[in-house]
Amino acid sequence: MKFCPQCGSELKEGARFCAGCGFQITVQQAPPPPPPAVPSQPSWQQPEPAYTQASQATNAFTDAVSGNTNLVQRVINLLTKPKQEWLVINGEKAETVKLLAGYVLVLSLIPALTFFIKYGVIGSTAWGVTYRSISGGISQALLQLLSALIGVYLFAWVIDLLAASFDSEKNLGKTLQLAAYAYTPIWILGILNLLGTFGSLLVFLGAVYTLYLMYLGIPVLKRTPQDKVTGYLVISIIALFVIYLVVALILGLLLGLVFVSGIRGI
Repeated sequence: MKFCPQCGSELKEGARFCAGCGFQITVQQAPPPPPPAVPSQPSWQQPEPAYTQASQATNAFTDAVSGNTNLVQRVINLLTKPKQEWLVINGEKAETVKLLAGYVLVLSLIPALTFFIKYGVIGSTAWGVTYRSISGGISQALLQLLSALIGVYLFAWVIDLLAASFDSEKNLGKTLQLAAYAYTPIWILGILNLLGTFGSLLVFLGAVYTLYLMYLGIPVLKRTPQDKVTGYLVISIIALFVIYLVVALILGLLLGLVFVSGIRGI
């Protein structure tokens, strides 16, 4: 029940004026409801400015090459006791920029420098003729570096895309850890490419060990049921070859002019 604030007469429900004195009744409107709260994105999903990412990448690379990270110990553990090391990795936070700049880029420098020496300093022999060119060596080194960075990320993206098909956890950060760390033997043995055919055979054995690392890491990082690990690995291998061919083709076309002019000594 409401009353007129001026004369005290009883007001009818919804009345805008007092029937006794004609006083205008102010109708108080309820405040509008607050807008629905927008859930905040996890910190790893929030985009960062390019300059921040560049700074993080520079710091990660500098720390790695200066020995301020556990890079060397990680490599040793992955090669000697991978089962235990995957459990350690699973407990770490996945940071894309630090992983690519502080691990992938650093280790992929090994085959990149190897190919620079092979094509730019020692030279490549075909049909009894040795071709040697600094520009050709630089082209091959860039091809190795870019293939590593782009290939690892695309490989992880495809593996994560396939996760649901194998009852596995979809988590790009963890998948990137799996792809990056599994490549370790290939990069470490990349220096053996200087030994010619025999060195290439040893690098191939490193590739086989990479598959073994993936086999051990998939159930840990992707939470894949053990009976589906083999199928997941096989499909991932097929994806790996397709990605490698596509990336190599694209980068080869982009760097082809430099490489061809380099090996011809132009």
